[in-house]
Amino acid sequence: MLPKEPIETTLKDLQRLYDHHSDSNHKIYFSKLALLELCGWIELAQDEIIKSYSSTKLTKQSNKDEIEKLVLKTYGFSYKNHFRQMIIQLIGFTKTEILEDNLTGDILILKTQLGALSGLRNPSAHTPISGTISTYQSPSTMLIGSRDTWETQALQP
Repeated sequence: MLPKEPIETTLKDLQRLYDHHSDSNHKIYFSKLALLELCGWIELAQDEIIKSYSSTKLTKQSNKDEIEKLVLKTYGFSYKNHFRQMIIQLIGFTKTEILEDNLTGDILILKTQLGALSGLRNPSAHTPISGTISTYQSPSTMLIGSRDTWETQALQP
């Protein structure tokens, strides 16, 4: 499992930098960087879950290699378009349904949070700061809660 301490440290450092600068441009830089860092961490965590499950459950190297290729070509972290598609490729539709049924409320929270972050991240990742009118939340709003969302055991239907 990808540890959350490094991203929490990065986000806290960015919040400190954000708090110590009065220049609004610097605040935007730190806020945007915090958003992109968190989303990058989430994408890596999703990849790690898929690769970890693959390495422990698949026996043929050729299948493990296929999953590795799938992870490498998946850019993004939304639930439906990215993470779920990797899960389906790994465990199939039937087991994905079982997994989602077992996660009931948690899966709704995951979908909602990933959707909200994707909605913030996508325009930020493809838009320069200068010359745009964008609003960014402070880095502290990106801090991960105490609950570990990205447990690799979550793929065990």
